[in-house]
Amino acid sequence: MSRFGTPARLIIEKFNFTGIIFKLMSSKYTSPHVKPLSKRKIILQELCDQYPHYNFKSNLVGGLFLVGLILIIWEINIFRMTFISVYIPLSIWILSGIIIKPFFRKTLNIYCFNPASPGYIPTWLHYFYDIVSFGGIITFLFMWTNFHYPNQDKKAITASILSYGHLAKSKNSCGEPYINIKYKDFEKQLIFPCGTEVEKYGQVYIETKKGFWGFDIITNKTLIEGQW
Repeated sequence: MSRFGTPARLIIEKFNFTGIIFKLMSSKYTSPHVKPLSKRKIILQELCDQYPHYNFKSNLVGGLFLVGLILIIWEINIFRMTFISVYIPLSIWILSGIIIKPFFRKTLNIYCFNPASPGYIPTWLHYFYDIVSFGGIITFLFMWTNFHYPNQDKKAITASILSYGHLAKSKNSCGEPYINIKYKDFEKQLIFPCGTEVEKYGQVYIETKKGFWGFDIITNKTLIEGQW
């Protein structure tokens, strides 16, 4: 036994040693190099572990902001065709965001990712987000329903042109011409298609309907030649 036991034991130990060397070599040359996670990714992973569907809900919060921003732009076009003081939609826009803030504060703190201070964003950012998102949506719905659900009774007026000009030009805009008229104790700017020579006209014929919320909307406008 002693004659064969010692060589057998040595062979076994050799194989064990070789296995260890093989594992070390394979881990060094064949295993992919894993970079340590950044602080931002670590925080994000912790939030995902803590709150189910965190990424999806965070994207919804971001999408809500984008929707509000797009509707604000759309609402501006409706405003141009509505006889309403600018202070009314502006007040609805700002007040809606201020009122929503305390109800949406916790959700925004969680799902608006802030790596500098996880679970918290500055107060000014709360107001900015809520005004653009919820204020934009509520103001758009107010202006949209007033414009698209009017009274069917038409009213025609002729107004003198007080002044005229052109909007600023940009890559996506030709600098549309506009005129200013007086309607019910406040001035209103009416915009016309590019190429319209508004300087040639002195009056404008306007057909209106009373909107859903009581604000007159423009259904037709035609420039009339004359001096002003």
